Amino acid sequence: MKVIVLSDLDPRGSGFSSIIIPLITGLVNRGYDQIKVVGLGYDGSEHNHPFSILPAKNFQEVFAMLQNLYGMMQFDILVVALDIPLQEQILFQLDNRPFKYVGIMPVEADPLCVTWAMALMRMDKVFIISEFGTQEAKKVGIQAEHIQVGIDTDFWRKPGLDEYKKIRQSLFGIEDNTFAVLTVADNQERKNLSRSMEIFAGFSKEIPNSKYVLVTREHQMVGWRLRDYAQLLGIGEKLMIFERGMPLKDLWATYAGSDAFLLTSKAEGLCVPVLEAMAVGLPVVVTKCTALEELASGRGWMIPHEHESDPENTYVDPFGDGHRYFANKQKGIQLLLDAYYYSLSSTDTMDIARRYAERRDWNVAIDQLDKALKELGPVGG
Repeated sequence: MKVIVLSDLDPRGSGFSSIIIPLITGLVNRGYDQIKVVGLGYDGSEHNHPFSILPAKNFQEVFAMLQNLYGMMQFDILVVALDIPLQEQILFQLDNRPFKYVGIMPVEADPLCVTWAMALMRMDKVFIISEFGTQEAKKVGIQAEHIQVGIDTDFWRKPGLDEYKKIRQSLFGIEDNTFAVLTVADNQERKNLSRSMEIFAGFSKEIPNSKYVLVTREHQMVGWRLRDYAQLLGIGEKLMIFERGMPLKDLWATYAGSDAFLLTSKAEGLCVPVLEAMAVGLPVVVTKCTALEELASGRGWMIPHEHESDPENTYVDPFGDGHRYFANKQKGIQLLLDAYYYSLSSTDTMDIARRYAERRDWNVAIDQLDKALKELGPVGG
């Protein structure tokens, strides 16, 4: 079977790369020897994956590549792992495709709008990366399947005490008694970094010996001026920023040297960094909404959103007409404090979260994709 895979593989921190690379590696290990990957945003840098990546700067290059690849190898299936609006553009260009189309995507917020649902109906197989998103799709008649994204818990592991101390000294430059709060998220509207910073600012008034570690893309054109806002909040000297796209071992170290994970996204289609934090043994404090609630229920601390207390106070975002959920600042401060005091005396919740991460074995998702590809089969097969 000949398979082409298209996804965002920007090495600066694409969320899709952490999903598609293990999936395709798993397929190659199972004997898929005619598989090629087209990487949007990939810069051509060296890698050790057991497949080649063809870099594409934009959609114009993508469509030219797909046309050339089909001319050369008449591939049977195109697997596309991208957000729905980008899937929509691809489907429009491939209206009379001679191959099958498998989509892998998040549904970040409810409800799934009719226009996007119509795009999904044109796919031969729909995989959605959270149970929350899968149920939203089913509400509008999409026969979607929840593909269980995995995590390598051998790599994403809890550090030993000596490792923890060395990382904090070498990477953060802090002592053992400093409480480090970590956020890993892009600098864009949905991630709501300003609210995370406000919650940390309130927390640090109660726990002065604290540090806020942020892994993000600092200089986004439409992102927050993070250092300016930190100064305004009075936490400028407590903020430490690392740029996304760092080697994975360095990213693991930011988790391993931290004491809690905070994320106040307004909506999430899954959020792999939450799974990473759980696997490394951090208490997670997140907005109680969408797929975050699915991950953190019983395994973390969930910040109520303002819509929860006032159902009429809804915000509909231009991105697919989806709802956005704003984490309550005061309750967020209290829950981060709760997580702080809890982590000093007990690890039960973190142990439960770690076991949950361990159950998310990549073989489950690889089985699902393998089965779908075989059911669709070669063209004419």
